[in-house]
Amino acid sequence: MKRMNFEKILFSLKLMGIKENDILLVHSALTSIGHVEGGPDTVINALLAAVGEKGTVVMSTLTGWDAPFDPRNTPSAVGIISERFRQRPDALRSLHPVHSVAAIGLQARYITEGHEHCPTGCGEGTPYMKVAELGGKVMLLGVDMDRNTMMHTLEELADVRYLLTLDIPAPLYPHYHGKGSFTLKKFPPGHRDYLSITPLLRREGVMIEGKIGDAVTKVIDAQGLLRVALPILRENPLHFICENEHCNFCRFARNQYGSSNLIHHENHCLDPVCEICAVPQ
Repeated sequence: MKRMNFEKILFSLKLMGIKENDILLVHSALTSIGHVEGGPDTVINALLAAVGEKGTVVMSTLTGWDAPFDPRNTPSAVGIISERFRQRPDALRSLHPVHSVAAIGLQARYITEGHEHCPTGCGEGTPYMKVAELGGKVMLLGVDMDRNTMMHTLEELADVRYLLTLDIPAPLYPHYHGKGSFTLKKFPPGHRDYLSITPLLRREGVMIEGKIGDAVTKVIDAQGLLRVALPILRENPLHFICENEHCNFCRFARNQYGSSNLIHHENHCLDPVCEICAVPQ
């Protein structure tokens, strides 16, 4: 296990092309890096130092849908670095009950504002689209493409049929104040084979790969990701849907483009924690 400190992490970030003024959307796993002196705050400090005062660091602070979302207190469900980041006094958090982000830096207010008015969580007008439009980068720090929230942006822009509509408890921000319900549109549960896009991004030169400590790390040009992957998904909406007949979600997704209207739990699904059966159809 490698021992990493602020200086080593900052050096590695610069080797991977992170520079001042960058806008960086980070997905991370602290334990993948090795032993980090100072823990998650050291990683955060290095990221902020790498982009400088005029740059911006953004992190997904994704949450569940079974309880009212409180932007001040609902913890991030995607790792300790993300959770510690959103707790910082200078961090701004967007208002969306599932796909919120936190941001620190010059563009933080612009990126986070208005998320509650967007029709969907990851599409037009959301922080994820803003990162791409501003020429930002996606960093996968010790995680792989299946943790890249911007892949849901692709699915929303392609308007794939397997995204769902779900009513959830109302969040604790205006105008809901926890009263009534909130309707998630184009909600993306389930498995995808997002890893299949990695070789293409590599060939197209829109991704840099390296290591930070022990963590295999990818840095992806966000506009390049949309440019490369969106035409593929529009031509074949099932591109990221796997062929495993036992995969509940992918079987459900294929059914949306088939001749049958049956959803899989009407065909005697026996999985007690099936993520499709858990979502009202």
